[in-house]
Amino acid sequence: MDFGFSLGKSREVQPLQLLRRLVTRGLEVSAVDRQTHRGGDVEVQVTISKPGKLGDVEVGIVCTEYYDELETVRDTDGSTTPYRTTSSDVVHETWSPVEPGSGAKTRRFTIPPDAPFSYSGECLSFKWEVAALGHRSGRLDAEARSEFFVRP
Repeated sequence: MDFGFSLGKSREVQPLQLLRRLVTRGLEVSAVDRQTHRGGDVEVQVTISKPGKLGDVEVGIVCTEYYDELETVRDTDGSTTPYRTTSSDVVHETWSPVEPGSGAKTRRFTIPPDAPFSYSGECLSFKWEVAALGHRSGRLDAEARSEFFVRP
């Protein structure tokens, strides 16, 4: 199903996030309905197939803002060259614990009415995801994410 939304530019995934996703086994998360609107609800399904390896699990919704910043580099001849870099910040997140045990569990979250909506621009974008984290003692946390769309 295509919602007509994608991040216009390729966004870099942080190495730690990539490593978390690679080591995640037995944890999946998805939005039951792939789109909602500001002020509406999103139902999140988290599936745990290996509970003993995940530790305490939380599920939530996360909105990340990606924005370009203008920076300059001083060249060896003293001149400066401008360039754009893309930065990101989490602008909204809500988390809820998940009871231990295997199987599918659901949680419902409300998108704040004044929250950003999903948007993909040339210099500014907002991306919404459902996320599940397994907090593993002494090891890298497990992480699963799935994008969903928030309309204005």
